[in-house]
Amino acid sequence: MKLPFVVLITLATLATGHAQTTLPDSIASRFAKMAGDSSYVTHLNSLATNYLKTNPALSRRIAGYIIDYAPRIKFTRGYARALTIAGNSYWYEGVYEYAQNYYLLAARQYQSLHDTVGLSQVYNNVGEVNKKLGENKKALEYLLKSLELKKNDSTRDLTLYNIGELYVNLGDYKMATEYIDKSMVIASHNKNGRVIAYNEWTTARIKALQHYDQQAEKYFIRAIKRWKELGETRSLIQTYLDLAELNRRRGKLALSEQQLDEAMELASHMHVPDLRISTFLEYSRLDSAKGNYLEALVYLTRYNRLKDSVYNLLKAEQIARVQAIYETEMHEQENRQLRSERELRETQLGTQKNLITAVTVGLGIAGVLVWILFRQRRKILRVNVDLEERHTEIQVQKSAIEDQAKALQNLNDKLQELNKSLENRIDERTQQLRLQNEKLSDFAFINAHRLRAPVASIQGLINLLVQTDQKEFASILLHLKTCGDKLDEMTREMGRTLESAMISEQKD
Repeated sequence: MKLPFVVLITLATLATGHAQTTLPDSIASRFAKMAGDSSYVTHLNSLATNYLKTNPALSRRIAGYIIDYAPRIKFTRGYARALTIAGNSYWYEGVYEYAQNYYLLAARQYQSLHDTVGLSQVYNNVGEVNKKLGENKKALEYLLKSLELKKNDSTRDLTLYNIGELYVNLGDYKMATEYIDKSMVIASHNKNGRVIAYNEWTTARIKALQHYDQQAEKYFIRAIKRWKELGETRSLIQTYLDLAELNRRRGKLALSEQQLDEAMELASHMHVPDLRISTFLEYSRLDSAKGNYLEALVYLTRYNRLKDSVYNLLKAEQIARVQAIYETEMHEQENRQLRSERELRETQLGTQKNLITAVTVGLGIAGVLVWILFRQRRKILRVNVDLEERHTEIQVQKSAIEDQAKALQNLNDKLQELNKSLENRIDERTQQLRLQNEKLSDFAFINAHRLRAPVASIQGLINLLVQTDQKEFASILLHLKTCGDKLDEMTREMGRTLESAMISEQKD
């Protein structure tokens, strides 16, 4: 009978209370000196994992303590790991419904942490649980999800094996062998003896289903040897049961009973009720094959009684445990809500800080701009003063230029007037020069003709004096005196003419 997780939660909420899980005294004393931090939880999880093979109940008790303790120190990863270990403890006991519930809770925590490694492991476990429960389609879905998350992970050999085992259950031995071969290659490369043993065990099962009994027996024996080396008691028991079934079918009843006795001996030292149940059922079938129907009925009765008692015991335990998980989940939900509110406040404060920073930076930039504008304003004012002074100088220079222009205009007017007077004076001077030229012409005429005559006469008289005698000497002297007087008169006249011309020129 399967009990849905929702029903378990409902039963948990109806319960009046639960006792908090405590550690055994021996374990509590061993860890008494450790600080109750994340390292403490990690060490306890490691210890619980080690007890899975030999004492699943103790492993579950340690995991239950961590499930109560880890949320109080807000160690979500340790809490998720403890949930996984609790699921594994039920897996080892064959209580797959309960194991699945813990795995799903662990998956939720790993998703919140964005832990793909932890999530891939949990998905693998959920797939295995669904495989055991006969939900093959759902099992394949989770196993493929796990394989996708492990695409770059060296641990994908186990998931490949699990998919191969699923195809065995589906009766597709070709696909099963293909995945098992892939798993074996990786496991051999990584020297992963546990996965190699799984592959050998399932290969034996395939050979047995295909009625290759001798090959199947060989692989079963190889797997048994590896399980013993690895200390994997549960897997060893299951392999003994499968080998006993093979020998029973082959008619080797004594050998089958011997292997069942080996399985029962090992199961008696472990709390693995599901394997004990399977062993009782196989004993019943073996006695039926021998014809011991009374013994077969006894084993069948023990099979049914143990199956019912285990289910009732685990159901009561699971109700208490689920109540604890429910309350823990409620606390975790409250914590998440508080964290969300805190993150919202931190976001708001961060936004406000960013806004204040932006405003401060803006004010700083504005201050710098104001300072720059102030300096520019001062420069502009100084430039304006310089420009005003330059303008005043230019105005002064303009006034001076205007005065100079006026002076130049006056000077130009005067020059024009002077030019006009010069023209008149030139005309007058031209007239004077014309008169002077006329006088000079007269002077030249006098010099050429009138003055030349007395001089010639004097020269002739002198020549006569040289040649004449005493009687005519007086007459010649008289004529010479007359010529001298005329020359003197003419010289004076020339002097007056020249003097009058010079006086006229000086007047002008």
